[in-house]
Amino acid sequence: MIKFPAFGIADYRNLWAGAAFNQQGLIGEQVVLGLLVFQITQSTAWVGVMLAVYFLPFFVFGIVSGVVADRLDRRSLLRRVEALIAVNMIIFAAVLAMDLAALWVIIVFTLVSGSLRALHQPARLSYAYDIVGGDKIVSGLGLLNFGSRAGQLIGAMAAGAVMDRYGAATAILIIASGHGLALFFFLRLRTAGQAAATDHVPMRENIREYVTELRGNRLLLMLVAVTASVEIFGFSFATALPELASTRLNLGAEGLGLMHAARAVGGMAAGLGLACMGALQRRGLAYIGVIFAFGASLMLLAADSPLMATMAIIAIVAGAAAASDTLTQSMMQLSVPNALRGRAMGVWVLAIGFAPLGHLEMGGLVEVIGLGPALFTNGAALVAVGVFVAISVPRLRQL
Repeated sequence: MIKFPAFGIADYRNLWAGAAFNQQGLIGEQVVLGLLVFQITQSTAWVGVMLAVYFLPFFVFGIVSGVVADRLDRRSLLRRVEALIAVNMIIFAAVLAMDLAALWVIIVFTLVSGSLRALHQPARLSYAYDIVGGDKIVSGLGLLNFGSRAGQLIGAMAAGAVMDRYGAATAILIIASGHGLALFFFLRLRTAGQAAATDHVPMRENIREYVTELRGNRLLLMLVAVTASVEIFGFSFATALPELASTRLNLGAEGLGLMHAARAVGGMAAGLGLACMGALQRRGLAYIGVIFAFGASLMLLAADSPLMATMAIIAIVAGAAAASDTLTQSMMQLSVPNALRGRAMGVWVLAIGFAPLGHLEMGGLVEVIGLGPALFTNGAALVAVGVFVAISVPRLRQL
């Protein structure tokens, strides 16, 4: 029988549940926003612009969010940001209900939402380490990833179905209610965690330590570069999903929601698999294998396949994406001193902040060469990244 020791810790259970409800909102709003933009513009390039704006704050605030996560109580930070996300969604739902959602309004909401989520990520991920400790970090993050993807599964299906039947405003309100439940669980967090840093230095010194670590830690910089490359060529496939649903498969909002649900199922499988591995050895070698699987599955997605085959391939793509996230999060936190782990997750947020380049690139490629060739090109680029890393970065293979 498989056991998960982290679930024996009350604070981990509350973090897990809160993360699940938080992530139903992340994927749910991507379903609603992606389809709204595509319906208004009939352009995948504009969907790419919207997602680029969504992830731009991850790059801009990556350093700041990591510093804040190390300076403040992470439990308090999670609660405050979660409440702001819910309020932001309620305001946007009201705007949609009044039929005031012009393209520029959607872009503004997207920017605010992305900014709040950029602050949320480092606090959530570094607090997971605080609870389970370094020896169980891959298993702990894998299980947290499983819960997050379970939330995404519910959020994707609910957002698509509700938007189809009752409109975008109601879908956003449903998502906002999920964030209210996330806040409830975050309010139940009681302890700072066994591995939490006890010495919180002033903000200026906090930033100075951060810069010094970045300059001297070549392993961390290497992980940033590889993560950014995977983000650009891999995760940008989400830009293509609204057109894939609308033009290739003739599906509406519910169909797009099902595609995002397939993403969630793949992520859940990857998270559960990593959670079962416990103290995983040779994380770097596993990561290189994940990059190859990510690229190859994107190349498969490029083919004009029936609905069920397309869903299965999307699940494989998403599984590779989720495994990539978990492995890089764990390796970055393990590559720095304990007091800098929040900042390490800020560096991870900075790395995934290169996503705007990928979404713009994918949107532009789809417009120029078509949906299938664009997906195949990015898949081939990921395989090339895997080959380059395997040959040129031997230190990563040894992690």
